[in-house]
Amino acid sequence: MASDRDELITQLTEFIQERLLAEPDAQGIAPDTPLLEWGILTSINTAQLLTFIRDELGTNIPPTELTGTNFQNLDSITDLLLSLRTPAH
Repeated sequence: MASDRDELITQLTEFIQERLLAEPDAQGIAPDTPLLEWGILTSINTAQLLTFIRDELGTNIPPTELTGTNFQNLDSITDLLLSLRTPAH
């Protein structure tokens, strides 16, 4: 399971660093970087991130899951995606 998690974090990190950061050569972000607190996830950037997650990662995020808690950092976004991928029986 760790490899799925690592892969997701890598894909999300690359997307955010390449597409959402004002300075592409910035120090970069870590899994616990506070994305909302630092102003990285604005409403427009969040919409772009959701499109990337849907189109590239194949996961739809229900509106009820669009909370600050779920999007505070890469760890929380990854946890959300993994929980949505787990079939609920």
